[in-house]
Amino acid sequence: MDMEKNAVCRAIDYTGRNVIVTGGASGAGVGIAHRFAEAGANVAITYHSNGAAAAEKVEALRAFGGKAEAYALDQRDVDSIPGVLNAIARDFGGIDVLMNNAGIYPHQNNLDMSREEWDEMQESNTRGVYFLCQAAAKIMKEQKDGGAIINVSSINATCPSDTLVHYGTSKAAVEFLTRGLAHDWGKYGIRVNCIAPGLIENPMLDTWVPGWRQSYCERAPLGRLVRPEDLGNAALFLGSPLASFITGQILTVDGGVLMAPAFFWD
Repeated sequence: MDMEKNAVCRAIDYTGRNVIVTGGASGAGVGIAHRFAEAGANVAITYHSNGAAAAEKVEALRAFGGKAEAYALDQRDVDSIPGVLNAIARDFGGIDVLMNNAGIYPHQNNLDMSREEWDEMQESNTRGVYFLCQAAAKIMKEQKDGGAIINVSSINATCPSDTLVHYGTSKAAVEFLTRGLAHDWGKYGIRVNCIAPGLIENPMLDTWVPGWRQSYCERAPLGRLVRPEDLGNAALFLGSPLASFITGQILTVDGGVLMAPAFFWD
């Protein structure tokens, strides 16, 4: 019995494993990076522009005992992606898990959507994610144990919101590329899965979209928003040996909100 427990504990122990969390210096990425660090991982985070904030996050991650570094990356600039990931692999000695968390989330009325706004969304949330997967896979393919890639989608990929049609489209594409790459790269020992979160807790949420918090909490069976650590917990599982036979899957983390009935019954 003790041996069985030890095996499970070892499976979730990330000591000595190298994890990348894109967008790990802000928003939900901070909580995800912390979860991996708490589990013993060496964590590389990427940031877009705020180097000072990223440096603070790195110090917090190092407090858990592992290695941590921050790397500047604008994933819309796909030509820069291989260089950044190769630098991380060189500095850390390989890449075991890539967590594709970074993305953008601007709202826009569909009758006012500009071509530039549409293109920016797809470039950041879909094209950038694809080429991050590609660069990581080229590194993981040469590693003995392959690796795990975890993309972040959204419940908006299947559940429309009027001002987030361009966002939902980008995330639906991420879910398809997750399945496609999982099928293609399984032969290299690379697993590709996806987390689809619901509405994520953020201090600015009530300013950005007044009323969404209350509406979501009323419809979700578990009665609250998604917390960053909820995503971190799902990512820990998908990146671990406990999920060694799971690939091409979309794990919804939404507190059950998509199960909300069309009608309320007394």
